[in-house]
Amino acid sequence: MPPILKQFYDRNTLYGMGALLAVHAAAWFTQHTVWSAIPFAILVIGVCIVTKRSLVWGFALAMLEIFVGGHGHMIDVSLGGVTLGIRQGIFVAVMLGTLYHIIVNHVRPRFVAERDLPFVFLAGAIALGTISGFTRNSFSAAFDDMNGYATLAYLLPLSMIVWTQEAKRVLLWTFALAATWVAASSLALLFAFTHLPVQGIWALYGFVRDARLAEVTLLSGPAWLVGLLPNGPWYFRVFEPAQFYVMTFTLVLCSALMFAIKDWRTRWMIALPLTAMLAIDIAGQSRSFWLGLCGATVVLGMIVFTEKNAIKEIMKVEAIGAVAVAVAAVCLWTLVVFPFPPRPDLTSSPYYKGQEDDTRNLAVSSRWNLLGPMMDKIGEQPLWGSGFGTTVTYVSDDPRIRANNGTGEYTTYRFEWGYQDIWLKMGIPGILAFGFYFLSVLRAVHRSYTAREETRWLSMGLASGVLALFIAHIFSPYLNHPIGLGFIVFVLPFFAWNNRPLPTMGSLRETASSMTAAAKIPKPMTARE
Repeated sequence: MPPILKQFYDRNTLYGMGALLAVHAAAWFTQHTVWSAIPFAILVIGVCIVTKRSLVWGFALAMLEIFVGGHGHMIDVSLGGVTLGIRQGIFVAVMLGTLYHIIVNHVRPRFVAERDLPFVFLAGAIALGTISGFTRNSFSAAFDDMNGYATLAYLLPLSMIVWTQEAKRVLLWTFALAATWVAASSLALLFAFTHLPVQGIWALYGFVRDARLAEVTLLSGPAWLVGLLPNGPWYFRVFEPAQFYVMTFTLVLCSALMFAIKDWRTRWMIALPLTAMLAIDIAGQSRSFWLGLCGATVVLGMIVFTEKNAIKEIMKVEAIGAVAVAVAAVCLWTLVVFPFPPRPDLTSSPYYKGQEDDTRNLAVSSRWNLLGPMMDKIGEQPLWGSGFGTTVTYVSDDPRIRANNGTGEYTTYRFEWGYQDIWLKMGIPGILAFGFYFLSVLRAVHRSYTAREETRWLSMGLASGVLALFIAHIFSPYLNHPIGLGFIVFVLPFFAWNNRPLPTMGSLRETASSMTAAAKIPKPMTARE
């Protein structure tokens, strides 16, 4: 295995995949039963013990759940009428383990100004949106709207860890394991929904829907795609929100191909996992992810032009990329049309939609219907925002909403327009805080690139993932979701941050005194004087 791949995969990867399979199986068998408390408790207690022993592994396990857990409800328990998701349980476990290291081991967080200042400003914007939301809007809606930002609390254990090469490798292994699991599970779902009997489809759909792991829809379009499939018109779209990490891992592998690997043999070995990732990028049919992936790839390609032998290298990478995309598409087509077991007749199933189905186009039109009312609402408090839980009423074309309300009028505080959502709820400070973070990442990766650091391919790949996140957030809100927030925290150890300490009051007084003394020294007279 090439050294680059060894940073992501080792013999423990199979054990990790087996552990994830076991957790998902436990979630399947205990869903909607009181027995779900057993795997919930085992996982929470286990993560707490791991964090107590190793802050690095506790942090990595928290990231792993975010990477693969969708909306964080793979395993739920009810306590006193309140439903807790496994993401909340793991969060509490890691925070308790972190407090143990602070109190017992006397480990203290290390503040790195360039890395952490954007989050100080972001915390201020979140506090502003929270206070405004609690005072102006429904308390429950405001709390539900802002609690995803609690993900940023993982900055505390991150700032306490000494990020050695081994510690970073633990995170990279976790990242690759998650991306590989999401890719494998997405392919498994695609095959299962294409070949299982209708009853099996319903059972599997109920699990992934209620666990909020994936969206699986039977579409009659796009026409060019379903036309390639026999016995159409049918095609399953399998979309997992966690496919975001497949997309970002795709970009990291592309960066390795562009900037780190020169020999053909290693490049073709990198192309193997890249093909699997590209297959999921295609199967998910997320236009927001496609936009982010294409935008980030174009930027990486433009940077390659600054390298020596740019044209030759670009042609090599393009050839490998084209082959990987073609193989990924063929593998997806083969997986869908594979004749064993035979595809069931779905025409009489509630899943089946005929030629008149236009669900995705209706979703797009509803999104545009929302934009005008959102901008009007933003105009009421354009500077400081209206707070979390702020609702907007608009006319939706979603047939499910129109089934309950013939006019299609719908009121919600969850929006598809990402930056308008931030602006509406946290005002200009929220937009500026995220912009500050983005510029800080760009500055750090530029420093790594110009210094020709050995690991610049990794920092550039992860930075391109940040760029893809900021692009995708235009139409699909991820920066206000644990999936996106988890990623902007996860990438921090891999950038070369400038660790200059902030000036103290004493140093400022000394500087002022020296400047005053310098001003009192008379200037030497010139010949003209």
